[in-house]
Amino acid sequence: MPFSPKSESDIQQLSKAVGYSWTSLRPFRMNRLDVIRQGIGSHYSDNGADKKVPINLIELAMNIYLQRLIAQAPAVSIETKIKKLKEVCTRFEAAGNHLIKEIDLGNTLEMAVIGAMNSIGIIKVGLNLSKVEVGGILHDSGQPFADYVSLDDWIHDMTVGVWENVQFEGNFYYPTIDEAYEVFPKKVHDKLIPRSQRVQEHETDRNLSEGSATQREEFIETIKCLDLFLPKQNLIMRCQASDDDSNPIGDVLDSFEWLGPERGPYHKLGFGKVENNTMPIAPAMLWRDLHELSNELFRKLRNQAERQKTIGGVPRGSEADGEKIRNADDGDVFVFDNPKAMAEIKTGGIDPASLAFFLQVKDLFAYLGGNLDMLGGLGPQSGTLGQDELLSASASMRIQSMQKRTIGFTRRVIDDLLFWVWNDPYSTYKGTKTLKGFEDVVSIEAPLLPTDRLNENDFVEMNIDIEPYSMQNQTPEAKLQGLRTVFMEMIAPMMPAMQAQGVSIDFEAFFRKIAKLGNIPELNDILVYANSITPENEGEEPIGKPSVTSRNYTRRSIPGASNAGKSDVMQRILMGGKPQASEMASLSRPTG
Repeated sequence: MPFSPKSESDIQQLSKAVGYSWTSLRPFRMNRLDVIRQGIGSHYSDNGADKKVPINLIELAMNIYLQRLIAQAPAVSIETKIKKLKEVCTRFEAAGNHLIKEIDLGNTLEMAVIGAMNSIGIIKVGLNLSKVEVGGILHDSGQPFADYVSLDDWIHDMTVGVWENVQFEGNFYYPTIDEAYEVFPKKVHDKLIPRSQRVQEHETDRNLSEGSATQREEFIETIKCLDLFLPKQNLIMRCQASDDDSNPIGDVLDSFEWLGPERGPYHKLGFGKVENNTMPIAPAMLWRDLHELSNELFRKLRNQAERQKTIGGVPRGSEADGEKIRNADDGDVFVFDNPKAMAEIKTGGIDPASLAFFLQVKDLFAYLGGNLDMLGGLGPQSGTLGQDELLSASASMRIQSMQKRTIGFTRRVIDDLLFWVWNDPYSTYKGTKTLKGFEDVVSIEAPLLPTDRLNENDFVEMNIDIEPYSMQNQTPEAKLQGLRTVFMEMIAPMMPAMQAQGVSIDFEAFFRKIAKLGNIPELNDILVYANSITPENEGEEPIGKPSVTSRNYTRRSIPGASNAGKSDVMQRILMGGKPQASEMASLSRPTG
């Protein structure tokens, strides 16, 4: 018998399966919550880390990786090989980029990447068909949405080894009771149970800031709902959640056929695969042990430093001399009966071996984290620029793999958003185009109309290539360097050939861009631009390079220092070794 959402026995069996997988996911939820606590430290809230986290290596690594993976919101480029669709694709692209900004997709993707760094990142994509903005003010009625789903609200079939075989996946969510009345008008109102009347829920990431109050007080009461996607039945079920974790499906509020992309509404991002398991191994989980060990060692070193004392000792019978020492101020002069018998005694203090071990653990964290010092630009890692470039290329291999996964994940999310845009037969989507040469000053409204999509109903057959880009942050300095590189390596050598083909350079625009990116507005005051040749200089030879030039190149060897090298020297000193004089000198050099 096929599954029926109206069959009580089928719903009961599905609910038990969902409850089993929810219980199986509990260790992943708890481990993720512990990692988040370490990342926020002990001063975020009352529910942060139990102990102080003076050396927050997880937070450092997370920030470095986030800047490399998704520093800013993506933009989308849409291309097609079908000539008659090129103009429509231009407006389709403009509408897509407008939608990305309107629903704040950049923030959602950033949350998903953070989720993947801690455990797994999940985004739910769909079309809001209700008349209310369920999920927030950015969820306009009739508009596609992309929501981040926390692992604390996530459930999927844990009895399989690959995602393609899951029999169900879904998420809990919390609409206000007013929204629920609008979305599920056929349900009797007294069957919708507010969360305040439910049994206290398990600890989640929201408790880190909300606290663990026994009674939640809400302005407008919410209810706990559960959406389930059944891939094999191509079915969406919307239910009210129960209080029983082993049997979490309460009343079935609605069910309908899934009409979206074949892969369903949920997109998952993970950075480390585990053979024959759906749940990935997250980077922060691998970092956690070394992070906690380094903080345990540092707290121990702090306690040793606090116990350190320096006291003066005098032999019996010289108590008067001891009193003089205790009462003396800096610079005082006294006559002592037996000054040679006095001794300064030190107790406690940091143990050199423990300090050396801490430094080694810190270096191991940077190493196992993918050479964090290099990735984060925290200082040179070798003696020469060439060696640093080789190390940077090697360190970036892990980043490149993670970037590839992040871009693929982003492409799938944007693909689905644009699927809903293209297959919406009623809405007009806003968009703007710019004029070539006037990108910064002129923009034209270019909406995507329903009639544009009716001509080509099949999104797949349009042969459209959707490419997300602009996810990496580029500073003005980096843009200036790129401009300089293009000019020196490509434009300057090809200038004769370009002139032969009628290609010229707008030097006014070139130098104005340099002034802007380099933050040198004075450059616009120094240079005077003329639109035409004046009679005074007509016929004159253009100023160019002299026929003979000479250059003197001086190579200077400037000794440098790296964090790893200085740490190695310090560890050898603490362990009783005797580094060379040049190595000792490196301790005083900056690592910039």
